[in-house]
Amino acid sequence: MDELGRKSVEEVKQSEKTPVIVVLENIRSAYNIGSVFRTADAFLVEAIYIIGYSAIPPHKEIKKTALGAEESVS
Repeated sequence: MDELGRKSVEEVKQSEKTPVIVVLENIRSAYNIGSVFRTADAFLVEAIYIIGYSAIPPHKEIKKTALGAEESVS
C-alpha cells in the first residue's frame, strides 16, 4: 500500500471533494462495489450511496477489493 502513494484516510477526508455522488442500486457483486469505492477514492468523489439489495461495508469482499477506500469515502 505504501508503494501506491495513497493519501492517508485523514488526508482524504480533509481534501476538497469533487461534487459528485455515486448511487449504486442493486449491485449483486460486492467486488464491483469495492472497485467503485477504490475509483471514488482516486477521484475524491464526495460520497457513495448504496441502495437496494447491494452489499454494504463492512463486508469482506468489499474490503478485499476496495483496498481501504471504504474507510475514506462517505
